[in-house]
Amino acid sequence: MKIIIHIVLICLVGISLSCNNDDSNNEMEFKSIANLEGHDIALCLCCGDWLIKIENDQNRYQFKNLPQDSNIDLQNVQFPISVKLNWRLDENSACPNYIIIEQIELN
Repeated sequence: MKIIIHIVLICLVGISLSCNNDDSNNEMEFKSIANLEGHDIALCLCCGDWLIKIENDQNRYQFKNLPQDSNIDLQNVQFPISVKLNWRLDENSACPNYIIIEQIELN
């Protein structure tokens, strides 16, 4: 009986090790879709960075930079560009319309 239990356990371990747990097909989930509109050239206290219009939001926001792994070169793209992103309001900014983009991808 012990031999059968050992064989079953060895088979179960072998099967579990041979399972492919490839997560490369899992897509990141984004909470928003938006258009990057370009650089804000207005001259005011809360102006001068990059403009973004988030879908289903009446506000237009600004951000200072993209995450390092974004692969979007703001200096060399043709605006507007559609993106998917995860973001939050920048609580450290004196301006209420600044956000921090946590993750972003071309849409």
